[in-house]
Amino acid sequence: MRNRKILTVFFVLTLGAIFLNGANVRREPSRSASDIIPEGRPWYEQMFADGKMRIAVFWGWDHPRDTIMSTFPAFETLNGKKLYYKGKPVKIEIGMITQVNENPKQIFKQALEDASIDVIIYSGHARYGGGMAFAEMDDIFRCGNGDLIEDRHVKPYRVFRATSEDLNDTHFPPTYRIIMLNCCDSQSHFRESWSRRFHECSAPVDLLTVEFPVFNLYDHRRVLSFLQELLSFSDWKNIKKSYDSEVHKRKNRLIVNPVFVPEKEELALN
Repeated sequence: MRNRKILTVFFVLTLGAIFLNGANVRREPSRSASDIIPEGRPWYEQMFADGKMRIAVFWGWDHPRDTIMSTFPAFETLNGKKLYYKGKPVKIEIGMITQVNENPKQIFKQALEDASIDVIIYSGHARYGGGMAFAEMDDIFRCGNGDLIEDRHVKPYRVFRATSEDLNDTHFPPTYRIIMLNCCDSQSHFRESWSRRFHECSAPVDLLTVEFPVFNLYDHRRVLSFLQELLSFSDWKNIKKSYDSEVHKRKNRLIVNPVFVPEKEELALN
């Protein structure tokens, strides 16, 4: 019996060595040494071309109920209201999806593929780089960079590869939108895979990601601050400044790599 146990352990270790051969488990996400201030502004003309600003907000699995409820008054006030951009009316439409909705992951994918939605926000767990978590811990929209990562939500920790099947199966329309991944270290976990998919679909998307962990208890403040800046037609510099100013436990960085940078003369007029 003892010999059998030794052989079993040896077999498992051998399989582990084969699986991990030539690959390091990523335990700490990479972060840039210095902060970069983005140029330009969102492409408001494209977003408002149909006279609407449609916003879809997704709260991920295990999000604090009080955090989600804190956004209700603002969303109810804004939904259906009109703002004016360069003299033309724009109707605001906000939809919110949480883990209690039926199949929220599928709704998320549908939103990503819907050309009429201008802004998509996910706020929740990054599952250590596995992807967005929705109805439950393992209900993941798989969109990782392909790294071997360590899942610390279970004990003993398990190692798995952050694949991107769900992202690869998502067909982004060739329409300008803003997608915000407000989850821990989304810059390191997801920028590469999402940017690749945008390029494959010829989709002009401004992807907003974060360096350092976010803290769920304060996510509503960052989301509302971001929307307030958008509805004020702010440029990326001020949008980032507003997001980064919400310091809770640790300073965060909003990372923007604009797809649209208007001419300096145009920026000076706005």
